[in-house]
Parts: sequence; C-alpha cells; structure tokens
Amino acid sequence: MGQTAEQLIEKKIILANKFEYFFEGDEEFFCKPESGMRLVFDDVSKRLKSIQFTLINIYDNNGAYNGEIPYPFSHSMDRAIVRALMGEPDSAGGPEKIPVIGMVGGYDSYTHKLNEQYPNTEIRLLYLADLRVHALIFERFE
Repeated sequence: MGQTAEQLIEKKIILANKFEYFFEGDEEFFCKPESGMRLVFDDVSKRLKSIQFTLINIYDNNGAYNGEIPYPFSHSMDRAIVRALMGEPDSAGGPEKIPVIGMVGGYDSYTHKLNEQYPNTEIRLLYLADLRVHALIFERFE
C-alpha cells in the first residue's frame, strides 16, 4: 500500500482505464483486478489506501476472492477463529440491521496487531449475521 495507481500500472499489477468511482465527486476511486478484490485509491494523491477481499459475497454478482490470502488469514474464518488468532480487537461493532441489506454481524478492527508485518495498517474483518467473515480489509493510516 502507499504506491500510486500509476506505479501499479507501470509494474503491470493493474490495468489502466479500469478505475471507477462509487459516486460522482467521491474522494476515492477503485479498481477490481480480480473477482472479490478491490483496490481503493485516494483521489488527490492517487495512492493505494485500501485492499479489500470479499470472502463470501451475498450482496452482488461480483463473486468472492479465491486467490492467496495475506498471512495469517484464511478464506474460511469466523469471529471465534479471528479472536483466537488475533486476540481482542482494538474496536468492534456488534450485529445490526442495515436497510436494504438486512442483518449483518458487525466487525472487528485491529490497528496494533501485526504492525511489524503490516505497518500503519488497520485490519478490519466484517461479519455476516452468523459471524462468518465475509470481508477482510487492509486500510493504510498515517
């Protein structure tokens, strides 16, 4: 993380002209280099700020990520496995009902665990109502 979109294009990690905005005037843009993976960039600096993996996709037709998952995570996890692996989260949110989507299982966020491996990175795990991990997010902070 921290590299610009242009640097990643030059290294042939992502393709040019494959960027989208969530909505007009947004402060970030993204690309989907493969199914279930989203790279999010800052609109001003063009730097990669977040890598998002969809492990279980129940919201749209974009599919789930089947590639290699960053260590020490796996494709199939639930909250008990995450907390056994990572300990208590630095912040967490419980289950809640979200309009249109329905019940979600909340999230766990870690900013101090794995800091040597992922410096200046918040690691967030989003849960389904049954507490299986449906998304794994790495987000850079300064």
